[in-house]
Amino acid sequence: MTADDREGGSARGDRRRRPARDTPGTPPTRDIHNSPTTHGDHSIAANDIKNVIIRWVLHPSARWLPLLLVCAGLVIAQTLHPRGSFGQYVLCAVLAGIALATAAVRVLIRRPPGAGFVGALSLISVLATVGGWLAFQHSASHADIDVTGQVSTEGTQPLDDAGNRSLIFTLGESALEEPRARLRLDLAIDDHDPSGPTCLHRTSATVHLLTGGVAAQEEDLRSSGTVDFALGARTGTVKIQLTLKTGRNCLMDVRAASAVLHDS
Repeated sequence: MTADDREGGSARGDRRRRPARDTPGTPPTRDIHNSPTTHGDHSIAANDIKNVIIRWVLHPSARWLPLLLVCAGLVIAQTLHPRGSFGQYVLCAVLAGIALATAAVRVLIRRPPGAGFVGALSLISVLATVGGWLAFQHSASHADIDVTGQVSTEGTQPLDDAGNRSLIFTLGESALEEPRARLRLDLAIDDHDPSGPTCLHRTSATVHLLTGGVAAQEEDLRSSGTVDFALGARTGTVKIQLTLKTGRNCLMDVRAASAVLHDS
C-alpha cells in the first residue's frame, strides 16, 4: 500500500467521523431554553398584569375602597368594646390615623399625577389598616383590665391582734370573662382611728391565693403593698386570704385599692 492510499483512507475515515453539516434549506436547530421568545412571553404576561393593575388603581370607583376598608375596621373595633386603657391602643390608633388620612387623600384627588402615586396611597392605606387591626387584636387580647370595683370583701373590720385577723378578697367569674395570666392586687392597710397613735410600723400581713387548680402562692406585706399572683388557666372564682399581724390593742382597716388582670 502506497503512502497516497494510506492518506486517502485516513481522509475517508475523517469524513465518516466528522458530523454532517446542515444541508441548505434545513432550518437550524434551536435550544428552547435559550430562546428569547421564552423570556418574551413572560415579559408580555407581566406587562398585561401591570396594565390591569394600573387601570384598576386609576378607576374612579377604586379610590373609595381604601376609605371604606378603614372605616369598616374602625366600626368593627368599636363594636367589640375593647377593655383596658387607651394608652394600650396607641399603636392601633396611629396606624388607623395613617390609613384614614391616606385613604381620604386618595378620594380627594380628582386628577392624580400618576398611577404610581395613587397606587402608593392605596397601598399605604390598606397596609396601615391591616397593621392597625392586628395591633388592635393583640392589645384587646392582652390589655390590662381594671377590676377594682368587682373585688368583694368577706370578713369583719376592723382587724385586731386577737381573734379577728383575717379577710378574704373575692373576684367573681363575671370579672374573668376575658382571661388573663395574672392578678395584681394593691392592698391598703390603715389605722382604724386616724386620730390615735399609729400602728402601721407594727403591722404586716400574709396573703394567700386560695384558688383551686393553681399552685399555692403566698406573699408578705409590710403595711400597705402590692401582691401579684399567677392565675394559670383557671376559669373560676379567685379568692385571696389576708392574715393580719399587728400590735396589741391595734385596730386596722384593710381595703383593695386596686385590682388589675394582666398578662405581663
